[in-house]
Amino acid sequence: MMQCAIYARYSSDKQNPASVDDQVRKCREYAGAQRWDVAEVFSDQAVTGATLERPGLQKLLAAASNGRGWEVLLLDDTSRLARDVGDALQIAKRLAFAGVRVIFVAQGIDTASEQARVLMTTHGLVDELYIAELTKKVQRGMEGRMLAGLHAGGRCFGYRSVPVEDPARRDPYGRPLVCGARLEIEEAQAAVVRRIFALYEGGESLVELAKRLNRERVPSPCPQRTGARASWSPGALSVMLHNDRYRGSVVWNRTRRLRDPQTGRRVQRLRPRTDWRVREDESLRIVSEETWARVQQRLKERGLRSGAARQSGQNGRMSHYLLSGLLQCALCEARMTILCGCGRNASSQKYGCPMHHERGTCANGVLIRRDRLEREILSGLQRDVLREDWIQFAVSEFQRQQELRQRKQEPGMRADLTKKIERLARIIAENPSKALLSELNRMEAERDAQPVVSRMPSLDARQIESRVRASFADLPELAARKPAQAKEQLLRHCGMFKLRPVQNGFQCEGKWNLFTDLALVSYGGGGQNRTAYAGLFRAALYR
Repeated sequence: MMQCAIYARYSSDKQNPASVDDQVRKCREYAGAQRWDVAEVFSDQAVTGATLERPGLQKLLAAASNGRGWEVLLLDDTSRLARDVGDALQIAKRLAFAGVRVIFVAQGIDTASEQARVLMTTHGLVDELYIAELTKKVQRGMEGRMLAGLHAGGRCFGYRSVPVEDPARRDPYGRPLVCGARLEIEEAQAAVVRRIFALYEGGESLVELAKRLNRERVPSPCPQRTGARASWSPGALSVMLHNDRYRGSVVWNRTRRLRDPQTGRRVQRLRPRTDWRVREDESLRIVSEETWARVQQRLKERGLRSGAARQSGQNGRMSHYLLSGLLQCALCEARMTILCGCGRNASSQKYGCPMHHERGTCANGVLIRRDRLEREILSGLQRDVLREDWIQFAVSEFQRQQELRQRKQEPGMRADLTKKIERLARIIAENPSKALLSELNRMEAERDAQPVVSRMPSLDARQIESRVRASFADLPELAARKPAQAKEQLLRHCGMFKLRPVQNGFQCEGKWNLFTDLALVSYGGGGQNRTAYAGLFRAALYR
């Protein structure tokens, strides 16, 4: 019996979650009619089809690449796979390369057919246009609500959303129909907003203000972070101090959200001022116009000073620093950043925990100079990881894994080609095609011509030891001459370095993957060896 898998998706948390069950049910009915066995079901709930960054989809692609044993993927229709034509065709290509045939049940599209690409492109264009038209309609409706004095959506600290009922209309349950929502001032939160404006107007900095509110455990509007309580941040306070709604002015359509085609993440971009819609509403005013004007003047002055400092080379936190993005506070797990220092003067630049110094929610108040931290970590890696016993262990362990991999892969190479031939033969039996028959003959000839697949190139003990030592033996010199290349080397081999505060400094803990480069050489660029031995590195770092 042929094995198949099912993928289902619905887009919004406002949609019915039963949509996934209905899609799976229709696909199961199709599989039953074909007498196929459903091996796995993948799904994404409340995730848009305009991005490929979907957990269920990524699990599906990984399973297909790893050869789970199913040969057909069933979906209800093309819009469930993607809302972008290019994305849908790319996913279909990846699945075809993995030997998986895709069938869209409701539309009768089968990628085994020569017309599949044309049909997918046609239906994909319709799916893509649907999203574009829906965006316009939603935008138009939100604009109408805003101009009518209703709330256009989103949460704002200091206000609560109150439903607006239409007494002349009834919903399906006989209750007054909710036709929108209106904002009202939440007095408890509004008092916090007035206090924030007053303290900033009185001379407190954003960092001092965030620490004060966190110390007093004032409830924060920021979302809860995993493993830590929600806290105030200087960035969130800056957004609040710039929010026109607190002075009774509602500005809508100021920004737009675009999806990055590489990462799939949505980013905000400022719209031209001519596109803004502004409505004055004194019922929403929380701070006086005088307080608002003085706060904006102070924000402007501080912005000018910080801009001048950046142009003069002061307070520059460059992302190309050797350890930026690799340091983590062991107490709160926040990324450690350079918190003080001028320009490229390494002697004055110091790393620290931003959750302590900017929010006051972490007990790790230790600062350490950047140059000293880089020097100690690099020398510690050489001292602790390049020990002779670890090198010899790495050599023997890698040789053992290399032999195991060869023994596992050699017998399966011919079998894998035979499996592909059998799969293609089944497709031809259902959909006869001269092109597919020609491909079948070509694959059979290739299998017969190469009955035994040659072994992968292997490394001897001397080569392994040489590569292990060379992987970071010259890191300090490389960091001094070409820090960008040294950082790339660290990123390839290292996880996060955790800095734990101890008396007079930090204890640094991290792992170094000794096999990263070796796996790429020995396995033909096929990725990292998952069972690679990671050497533990510890070093004491002093201020």
